[in-house]
Amino acid sequence: MLADDVNGQSSGRLKPTGCCGDHLLIDTSKMELPFDLKISIQDANLWFSMLTIMFNPLFWNVVARLEYRHHTLTKVFRSPQRGCIFLGATIFSLGLFRDYRFNIALDSQPKWPVLYENWILLLGYGCILFGLTLVLTSYWALGFYGTFLGDYFGILMDRRVTEFPFNIFNDPMYLGSTFSFLGTSLIKASQTGIFLTIFVIICYRIATSFEGRFTAYIYSQKRKT
Repeated sequence: MLADDVNGQSSGRLKPTGCCGDHLLIDTSKMELPFDLKISIQDANLWFSMLTIMFNPLFWNVVARLEYRHHTLTKVFRSPQRGCIFLGATIFSLGLFRDYRFNIALDSQPKWPVLYENWILLLGYGCILFGLTLVLTSYWALGFYGTFLGDYFGILMDRRVTEFPFNIFNDPMYLGSTFSFLGTSLIKASQTGIFLTIFVIICYRIATSFEGRFTAYIYSQKRKT
């Protein structure tokens, strides 16, 4: 029904009375999303960070397969051990550069006030601690050559590693790295960081799908010989 103003004149506005036959006009211009999008896609640092995240696993998978097929690094360094050390140092350096660009991207993007909570800050530090634990214990269990794709150089392990954390997780080093990205994102209250962490998960899942099958192939060839 039409609402009357104070002078008894019809104001022309619809007045809700609670009856099923009445209509209520809703001003949708005042409606908001449950959270604000705090990602600036125009920021070159965001794309640079995504590029380094995507490039690293692509690089070491391509180089490692070239080594397995053609012994490229072994020929250059005249030793599979020296070739693996070079690849390991390169992977480690690329990882540091990726982490640097990740932090640059987070610092150049808007903060997300939703994450301004002490418990989220503590959760972030906990994620980093958990991630570092997985990475370091994985390295301890695998050793240098096992960590940095020594099997592609013919440096094979005598047995399957079953110590912690491999007795719990399939790819603990990748998982630990992912938790470190997530923890940094929470500490810096960055919605962009959470987005990049999801991108990390996607890239790692693709990488492990290729690595797992090829590593299984390498060891199957060893058993045949």
